[in-house]
Amino acid sequence: MSGFTVLADSPAIEKPLTDDRSYRFIKLDNNLKVLLIHDPQADKAAAALDVNVGSFGDHQYNVPGLAHFCEHLLFMGTEKYPVENEYASYLAKHSGRSNAYTALEHTNYYFQVSADYLEGALDRFAQFFISPLFSNSCKDREINAVDSENKKNLQSDMWRFYQLDKGTSNPHHPYNGFSTGNHKTLRDDPLNDGKNVRDILIEFHKNSYSANRMGLTILGKEDLDTLSEWAIEKFSPVPNKDLSRPDYNGEVIYSENELGKLIAAKPVQDTHKLELTFMIPDDFEDTWNYDPSRYYSHLLGHESKGSIYHYIKEKGWVTELSAGLQKTCKGSSSLIFELELTTKGLEHWEEIVVIVFQYLKLVNADEPKEWIWQEVNDISKVNFKFRQKDEAANTVSKLSNKLYKFGDGGFIPSEYILSSTIHHEFNADLIKQFGQYLNPANFRIMYTSKLLEGLDKKEEWYGTEYSYEDFPTTLVNNLKNVQLNPELHYPSPNNFIPENFNVLRKKSETPLKHPYLLEDNNKLQLWFKQDDRFEVPKGNIELLFHLPPSKEDIRSSAYSRLLSELVTDHLNEITYYASIVGLNVRISFLRDGFNIRVSGYNDKLTVLLEQVLSKFVHFKPDKERFETLKLKVIQDYQNFGYVNPFQQIGTHFLVLTNEGIFSSEDKAKFLSKDADFNDFFDFVTKGIWADGVFVEALVHGNFDIGNAIEVKDLLSKYTKEWDAVEDSVEKIYQKVRLQNYAASSNTLLRFELANPDPKNINSCIEYIIQISPNSQDDKLRVLTDLFSTICKQPSFDQLRTKEQLGYVVFSGTRLGRTSLYFRVLVQSERSTEYLEYRIEEFLSKFRSYLIEKMTEEEFESFKESLRDSKLTKLRFLSEETARFWNEISSGYLDFQEKDRHVDILNNISKDEFLAFVSNFIFNESKQTSKILVHLKAQSVPEVSRTKLIQSSLSNYLTLRDLEISSDIVDEIVSKNEENIELIADDIVTELEKNEENSIDKDLKIDLVKTLKHNLETPVPEKYPIGKLVTIEDFRKEFKKGGPPTPIASRKEFYYPDDHSRL
Repeated sequence: MSGFTVLADSPAIEKPLTDDRSYRFIKLDNNLKVLLIHDPQADKAAAALDVNVGSFGDHQYNVPGLAHFCEHLLFMGTEKYPVENEYASYLAKHSGRSNAYTALEHTNYYFQVSADYLEGALDRFAQFFISPLFSNSCKDREINAVDSENKKNLQSDMWRFYQLDKGTSNPHHPYNGFSTGNHKTLRDDPLNDGKNVRDILIEFHKNSYSANRMGLTILGKEDLDTLSEWAIEKFSPVPNKDLSRPDYNGEVIYSENELGKLIAAKPVQDTHKLELTFMIPDDFEDTWNYDPSRYYSHLLGHESKGSIYHYIKEKGWVTELSAGLQKTCKGSSSLIFELELTTKGLEHWEEIVVIVFQYLKLVNADEPKEWIWQEVNDISKVNFKFRQKDEAANTVSKLSNKLYKFGDGGFIPSEYILSSTIHHEFNADLIKQFGQYLNPANFRIMYTSKLLEGLDKKEEWYGTEYSYEDFPTTLVNNLKNVQLNPELHYPSPNNFIPENFNVLRKKSETPLKHPYLLEDNNKLQLWFKQDDRFEVPKGNIELLFHLPPSKEDIRSSAYSRLLSELVTDHLNEITYYASIVGLNVRISFLRDGFNIRVSGYNDKLTVLLEQVLSKFVHFKPDKERFETLKLKVIQDYQNFGYVNPFQQIGTHFLVLTNEGIFSSEDKAKFLSKDADFNDFFDFVTKGIWADGVFVEALVHGNFDIGNAIEVKDLLSKYTKEWDAVEDSVEKIYQKVRLQNYAASSNTLLRFELANPDPKNINSCIEYIIQISPNSQDDKLRVLTDLFSTICKQPSFDQLRTKEQLGYVVFSGTRLGRTSLYFRVLVQSERSTEYLEYRIEEFLSKFRSYLIEKMTEEEFESFKESLRDSKLTKLRFLSEETARFWNEISSGYLDFQEKDRHVDILNNISKDEFLAFVSNFIFNESKQTSKILVHLKAQSVPEVSRTKLIQSSLSNYLTLRDLEISSDIVDEIVSKNEENIELIADDIVTELEKNEENSIDKDLKIDLVKTLKHNLETPVPEKYPIGKLVTIEDFRKEFKKGGPPTPIASRKEFYYPDDHSRL
């Protein structure tokens, strides 16, 4: 085999102990670096190609968002596969998906597909980098998509402050730019300059995309020789232009002019944050095997006694802290130290900055402590050694992004392509050199709060209010005279570092598909499964404390959430040490009770669990922390209304339909007005336990029966002082298993809310069809999943790509607590009434396609895609734990659900499926109902006449299966915008040029009539449909769907007398 050079090959490539994959790292003759991964167990294949050019490339062309626009348009057809959705359609039919992202110096494209269909996907994927069309007919639609994506982010503080940081950086560096793009940068400005953005894009692509700047990763079940052949055959034609890696002429992102600056800004959400950014002008590529930044990140981000966090937390000034190195680009990195402050901390921000430098004075004055470095390095090595497989798409995307660092032309030996992060050596001089950058002259501050006043500037792209000034003189003087603080010191050695990595059991050829029920009484049900699938020294322990008074009303729900925050806070000194070594504790309040999860290396997991249980059941709140964290929880509840509408709307549906769930707004009001420390203290120490306790538990992983019994004994010990909830498990289930309310058959309902954020111009609709009040009907569940599989790509293609309703469009099955739904969700600048109208039109048209055009072969391919999805192999221990725990905590105990669903799927005919569509999606059986959730923007932007005509034409033509280029439509509309008759004349003339179009003699008359009507009435008068309901109406009118019913008797899962499998 020729056409490539091997840079490294298995077994030389170092990999985790548990990794059964083999690897080959090659360079094609066109200088494209390729990492090939043979996974003999793969049921999903994947590939990713990373191009070493990103939004920094916009700078040369003075078109912000150009690289991002290229990422969008690249997918819209190639010379070999000119149909724009050919790639997406192929993946959809074979249980696949794709995505891409544009970063500062990289653009990353990736896909995942059923393992049997990798070659076909690769062939389509490769063409994007060989002969993309950059179709003129798709140009404007993808500009709209980019603009919609940008508008989605306009009220996001993350994006707003990221852009503010960029906009106040070195103006001579491409970091100082706007990378997303919008209508102005991609359409209006080029037109005003007499340019076509497509021509600029083609020039950008020609000068930026080259094989020698690319890294390709391919993962499949085929052997390495076959994968190599495919790589050579399909990717050797990618042009190599021998482009150099981007360079910035010695410029850094923050020059001296941008350091020593205080940027004060007002956020959208109610938060107070302080961020210190230190400029690191050398990114230490040449010393990759030392990585001195980890030493400082570890110490500055530590949360134990003596740390910055612990010291200022004790003062009530901070709730969260993080520290770490952010690599921006070649030659520029930043060490970022970020704190989330309390209102009290806001008043002391200058003191907090001084405290940071007091700690730095301690560290920089000392010789670096090798034992601290060694702890960090040892943990890194252990984590690599036992790292489990990630999803195929994630694996290839991450690896392709860093191939440029390895082998020929790189700076890290090829055999370390997976393991470079563990090949570190202690170098005290480099650590000290890094520490020299952490000085008062080499940083800047961003300080954000809604309480800030006197902000005299407005950021260009997002409209963020801010000020930009030199550091206050008081701060500068205090930093000149920093003294050591006796309260600050190094952390203690970490006692949670695991020592025993023995694996108790090898992988089984036939892994057990369910856990055993080890204890079954009216206070405790404990399930146990020793790992027989993954062979790692890890474990997961899940606990669910059912305490009925914790979820009775708004008060108890809000108090319970606050309790989980306070216990987590109280445990932090212990759990932070544990988290460093991969032992994680999560305490959360869910609608069914308190969930405690302890996970990680099993060696010291039960020791950690006992400490957590002791603190939880004996917890007595402190008033000062109560007040501090109460305000944080109130902020969290209030800020929920300022996240993107599509991220809110699902929760609003849950509040409408589920008992025991209350709105964030109501809980925030209670905590703000009525919460009282004495009342809370009584609730936590008495009230919450008053009706008894029932615990469900799962012990899963590298444990033996003795470990499971140890957990059982711990739970018995810490719950013995309380009664059981009821005298039988069956009665307990009736009391603690919360249900959802189900709409009656053949009802049509509408639930409307206003988006709390007055400046967010996006609305959102969740169009929900209640297929059945009972989600345990296996046949209906499989048919709904099949409809979702077939509908997913066409709904996206029509509603997002063609109609340009908005950036966020998706559809699929939705499971309620006990009910089964199908839903379509769209976020858009258009009104929710219009979105409802377009979803209904799409579904009607889609039904016609299913009945009239879907072939038997296509139907079977969709069945295969769903089958592959349901039979997707488990990749890591926590994934199997989550599957078991979902069945236990939900009460269904349906551990064989997926296998049973596949058996049903295999026997579903096309006729049976079409009958389901008619009877349940379109309710001809009168059994289903609709619940339409409208989350409305407080001000919907006015839609221009041009946009109304364009969308009306698009809808009209789509409905009648008439084909015409969208560019031609746009040209006709812009030329004749005020004359509907001329528009109709030109449209009909263009349609007649395509022989495949069937033109009715009265088409022009009908088109004129339709356009005029739609200009006057863009939304048909019947919308919105459905009876308007409130939460109170809904719960008063409709019944609960009934508690979950176990699929099998608990006795079937009792721990066997024969322990041979354990």
